[in-house]
Amino acid sequence: MTRSIGPIALALLLTTRLAFAHGDAVPQAVDTAGLPDLPEEMATENPWRNAQGDLMFDAVEVGAKGFNSNCARCHGLEAVSGGLAPDLRYLEASDYGDEWYLTRIQNGYEQNGAVKMPPFKDILSQEAIWAIRTYIETRPDADELAAHADELAALRDKVSAVDGPEEAAQVADELDAAGGQFEALSGAPASVTVLHQAAHVLRTRPTHTAAAAEMISGVLRN
Repeated sequence: MTRSIGPIALALLLTTRLAFAHGDAVPQAVDTAGLPDLPEEMATENPWRNAQGDLMFDAVEVGAKGFNSNCARCHGLEAVSGGLAPDLRYLEASDYGDEWYLTRIQNGYEQNGAVKMPPFKDILSQEAIWAIRTYIETRPDADELAAHADELAALRDKVSAVDGPEEAAQVADELDAAGGQFEALSGAPASVTVLHQAAHVLRTRPTHTAAAAEMISGVLRN
Protein backbone atom coordinates (compact mmCIF):
# COMPACT_ATOMS: atom_id res chain seq x y z
CA MET A 1 0.00 0.00 0.00
CA THR A 2 1.33 3.45 -0.87
CA ARG A 3 2.02 5.47 2.23
CA SER A 4 1.09 9.11 1.80
CA ILE A 5 -0.50 11.89 3.79
CA GLY A 6 -3.41 14.07 2.85
CA PRO A 7 -3.23 17.72 1.82
CA ILE A 8 -4.24 19.17 5.20
CA ALA A 9 -1.72 17.14 7.16
CA LEU A 10 0.96 17.88 4.60
CA ALA A 11 0.27 21.60 4.68
CA LEU A 12 0.68 21.62 8.45
CA LEU A 13 3.88 19.62 8.18
CA LEU A 14 5.36 21.98 5.62
CA THR A 15 4.36 25.12 7.49
CA THR A 16 6.04 24.00 10.68
CA ARG A 17 9.18 22.53 9.12
CA LEU A 18 10.04 24.77 6.20
CA ALA A 19 11.41 27.30 8.66
CA PHE A 20 14.50 25.09 8.77
CA ALA A 21 14.84 24.73 5.00
CA HIS A 22 17.55 25.58 2.50
CA GLY A 23 19.82 27.76 4.62
CA ASP A 24 22.36 29.72 2.58
CA ALA A 25 22.62 27.30 -0.35
CA VAL A 26 23.07 29.12 -3.68
CA PRO A 27 20.52 28.10 -6.35
CA GLN A 28 22.07 26.62 -9.47
CA ALA A 29 20.80 26.21 -13.01
CA VAL A 30 20.26 22.67 -14.27
CA ASP A 31 21.42 21.23 -17.59
CA THR A 32 18.31 19.71 -19.21
CA ALA A 33 20.01 18.46 -22.38
CA GLY A 34 18.18 15.40 -23.67
CA LEU A 35 14.76 16.45 -22.48
CA PRO A 36 12.18 17.73 -24.98
CA ASP A 37 11.32 21.42 -24.85
CA LEU A 38 8.10 22.32 -23.08
CA PRO A 39 5.78 25.16 -24.14
CA GLU A 40 6.76 28.63 -22.96
CA GLU A 41 3.74 28.88 -20.66
CA MET A 42 4.32 27.10 -17.34
CA ALA A 43 2.35 23.87 -17.03
CA THR A 44 0.08 23.51 -14.00
CA GLU A 45 0.63 19.77 -13.63
CA ASN A 46 3.60 17.50 -14.17
CA PRO A 47 3.78 16.86 -17.95
CA TRP A 48 5.97 13.80 -17.42
CA ARG A 49 3.94 12.01 -14.76
CA ASN A 50 2.89 9.28 -17.18
CA ALA A 51 6.02 9.30 -19.33
CA GLN A 52 7.37 5.98 -20.54
CA GLY A 53 10.74 4.60 -21.57
CA ASP A 54 13.63 6.95 -22.31
CA LEU A 55 11.67 10.10 -21.50
CA MET A 56 10.89 8.96 -17.96
CA PHE A 57 14.46 7.88 -17.27
CA ASP A 58 15.87 11.08 -18.77
CA ALA A 59 13.52 13.19 -16.64
CA VAL A 60 14.48 11.29 -13.49
CA GLU A 61 18.20 11.56 -14.27
CA VAL A 62 18.02 15.32 -14.89
CA GLY A 63 15.75 15.76 -11.89
CA ALA A 64 18.14 13.86 -9.63
CA LYS A 65 21.00 16.16 -10.63
CA GLY A 66 18.85 19.23 -10.09
CA PHE A 67 17.61 18.00 -6.74
CA ASN A 68 21.06 17.05 -5.47
CA SER A 69 22.56 20.42 -6.45
CA ASN A 70 19.72 22.58 -5.15
CA CYS A 71 17.56 20.70 -2.67
CA ALA A 72 19.44 17.84 -1.02
CA ARG A 73 21.25 20.12 1.42
CA CYS A 74 18.00 20.53 3.33
CA HIS A 75 15.62 17.90 1.97
CA GLY A 76 18.13 15.03 2.09
CA LEU A 77 20.13 12.95 -0.38
CA GLU A 78 17.88 10.81 -2.56
CA ALA A 79 15.04 13.02 -1.20
CA VAL A 80 15.15 11.19 2.14
CA SER A 81 14.73 13.95 4.70
CA GLY A 82 16.71 13.91 7.90
CA GLY A 83 13.84 15.62 9.71
CA LEU A 84 14.68 19.35 9.52
CA ALA A 85 12.86 19.88 6.22
CA PRO A 86 9.81 18.03 4.90
CA ASP A 87 10.21 14.68 3.19
CA LEU A 88 9.10 15.63 -0.30
CA ARG A 89 8.64 12.03 -1.35
CA TYR A 90 5.25 12.22 0.38
CA LEU A 91 4.06 15.26 -1.58
CA GLU A 92 1.08 13.86 -3.47
CA ALA A 93 1.40 13.28 -7.21
CA SER A 94 -1.78 15.24 -7.81
CA ASP A 95 -3.08 18.67 -8.84
CA TYR A 96 -2.81 19.79 -5.22
CA GLY A 97 0.78 18.57 -4.94
CA ASP A 98 1.77 20.19 -8.23
CA GLU A 99 0.22 23.51 -7.21
CA TRP A 100 2.02 23.54 -3.86
CA TYR A 101 5.30 22.48 -5.49
CA LEU A 102 5.14 25.20 -8.17
CA THR A 103 4.39 27.89 -5.61
CA ARG A 104 7.34 26.92 -3.43
CA ILE A 105 9.93 26.29 -6.14
CA GLN A 106 9.07 29.44 -8.08
CA ASN A 107 8.54 31.86 -5.21
CA GLY A 108 10.53 30.35 -2.38
CA TYR A 109 9.50 30.72 1.25
CA GLU A 110 10.02 33.42 3.87
CA GLN A 111 9.24 33.45 7.57
CA ASN A 112 9.28 36.64 9.60
CA GLY A 113 11.25 38.37 6.88
CA ALA A 114 13.93 35.68 6.71
CA VAL A 115 14.44 33.68 3.50
CA LYS A 116 14.12 30.00 4.37
CA MET A 117 13.97 28.82 0.76
CA PRO A 118 15.10 30.99 -2.18
CA PRO A 119 12.95 31.45 -5.30
CA PHE A 120 14.01 29.48 -8.36
CA LYS A 121 11.70 30.98 -11.00
CA ASP A 122 14.51 33.00 -12.62
CA ILE A 123 17.07 30.20 -12.30
CA LEU A 124 15.41 26.95 -13.31
CA SER A 125 13.79 26.34 -16.68
CA GLN A 126 10.37 24.76 -16.86
CA GLU A 127 12.02 21.54 -18.01
CA ALA A 128 14.27 21.51 -14.92
CA ILE A 129 11.38 22.33 -12.56
CA TRP A 130 9.31 19.40 -13.79
CA ALA A 131 12.27 17.04 -13.99
CA ILE A 132 12.94 17.65 -10.30
CA ARG A 133 9.27 17.07 -9.56
CA THR A 134 9.38 13.81 -11.55
CA TYR A 135 12.42 12.62 -9.65
CA ILE A 136 10.86 13.43 -6.27
CA GLU A 137 7.49 11.83 -6.94
CA THR A 138 8.89 8.57 -8.31
CA ARG A 139 10.96 7.85 -5.18
CA PRO A 140 10.19 4.53 -3.50
CA ASP A 141 10.51 3.80 0.21
CA ALA A 142 14.27 3.48 0.81
CA ASP A 143 13.68 1.44 3.98
CA GLU A 144 11.51 -1.01 2.06
CA LEU A 145 14.24 -1.42 -0.54
CA ALA A 146 16.78 -2.04 2.21
CA ALA A 147 14.53 -4.74 3.69
CA HIS A 148 14.88 -6.67 0.42
CA ALA A 149 18.68 -6.64 0.48
CA ASP A 150 19.01 -10.38 -0.15
CA GLU A 151 16.76 -10.19 -3.20
CA LEU A 152 18.61 -7.16 -4.53
CA ALA A 153 21.98 -8.87 -4.03
CA ALA A 154 20.81 -11.93 -5.97
CA LEU A 155 19.58 -9.73 -8.81
CA ARG A 156 22.86 -7.81 -8.79
CA ASP A 157 24.73 -11.08 -9.20
CA LYS A 158 22.49 -12.03 -12.14
CA VAL A 159 23.25 -8.71 -13.79
CA SER A 160 26.98 -9.22 -13.32
CA ALA A 161 26.76 -12.64 -14.98
CA VAL A 162 24.80 -11.47 -18.05
CA ASP A 163 26.28 -12.76 -21.29
CA GLY A 164 24.92 -11.24 -24.48
CA PRO A 165 21.99 -9.01 -25.50
CA GLU A 166 19.36 -11.76 -25.29
CA GLU A 167 20.21 -12.60 -21.69
CA ALA A 168 20.44 -8.89 -20.89
CA ALA A 169 16.87 -8.42 -22.09
CA GLN A 170 15.65 -11.35 -20.00
CA VAL A 171 17.34 -10.09 -16.84
CA ALA A 172 16.00 -6.58 -17.53
CA ASP A 173 12.46 -7.99 -17.54
CA GLU A 174 13.17 -9.67 -14.21
CA LEU A 175 14.52 -6.43 -12.76
CA ASP A 176 11.43 -4.52 -13.87
CA ALA A 177 9.15 -7.13 -12.32
CA ALA A 178 11.04 -6.95 -9.03
CA GLY A 179 11.05 -3.14 -9.08
CA GLY A 180 7.31 -3.09 -9.63
CA GLN A 181 6.68 -4.28 -6.07
CA PHE A 182 7.92 -0.94 -4.68
CA GLU A 183 5.34 1.82 -4.96
CA ALA A 184 6.10 5.53 -5.09
CA LEU A 185 5.48 7.21 -1.74
CA SER A 186 3.76 10.09 -3.52
CA GLY A 187 1.09 7.87 -5.02
CA ALA A 188 2.50 8.47 -8.53
CA PRO A 189 1.49 5.94 -11.22
CA ALA A 190 4.86 4.22 -10.90
CA SER A 191 8.08 4.39 -8.96
CA VAL A 192 11.51 4.47 -10.55
CA THR A 193 13.77 2.29 -8.44
CA VAL A 194 17.40 1.38 -8.91
CA LEU A 195 16.14 -1.92 -10.35
CA HIS A 196 14.24 -0.08 -13.08
CA GLN A 197 17.29 2.04 -13.79
CA ALA A 198 19.55 -1.01 -14.05
CA ALA A 199 17.01 -2.66 -16.37
CA HIS A 200 17.04 0.42 -18.59
CA VAL A 201 20.83 0.24 -18.83
CA LEU A 202 20.68 -3.42 -19.85
CA ARG A 203 18.14 -2.68 -22.57
CA THR A 204 19.84 0.36 -24.02
CA ARG A 205 23.48 -0.63 -23.41
CA PRO A 206 23.52 -4.41 -22.92
CA THR A 207 27.31 -4.55 -22.67
CA HIS A 208 27.34 -2.19 -19.68
CA THR A 209 26.58 -4.89 -17.16
CA ALA A 210 29.15 -3.61 -14.68
CA ALA A 211 27.47 -0.20 -14.55
CA ALA A 212 24.04 -1.76 -14.07
CA ALA A 213 25.32 -4.04 -11.31
CA GLU A 214 27.03 -1.11 -9.58
CA MET A 215 23.72 0.76 -9.44
CA ILE A 216 22.25 -2.03 -7.34
CA SER A 217 25.41 -2.37 -5.28
CA GLY A 218 25.15 1.30 -4.36
CA VAL A 219 21.78 0.71 -2.69
CA LEU A 220 23.14 -2.31 -0.83
CA ARG A 221 26.01 -0.23 0.58
CA ASN A 222 23.71 2.48 1.93
